[in-house]
Amino acid sequence: MPPSALAQPRRSIAAESGPVVPFPAERRTAHVRRCAGELDGLQGEDARLYWMKVCRELAEELRRLGTSENQARAAVFAFQDEVQQELSRMHPAEDF
Repeated sequence: MPPSALAQPRRSIAAESGPVVPFPAERRTAHVRRCAGELDGLQGEDARLYWMKVCRELAEELRRLGTSENQARAAVFAFQDEVQQELSRMHPAEDF
């Protein structure tokens, strides 16, 4: 290895490639289904507390990855919509 190669500091791949763009939360199918399944088995205050915990954890994860507050909020809302749709698929309305 040439001596000049040893003298150069290593560059960060993140610095060269730009900001990290997280995978859309609403497309995390396994997470959506797991949350819907958990919520389906809970009621009242237990369901509310679980749901708040999941949404806060998701928002925090997105903020750690560098998303803005508005982007994190929009992603959590999209995730909430997907979980609601999954719950609806789990309990389809009966035809009359």
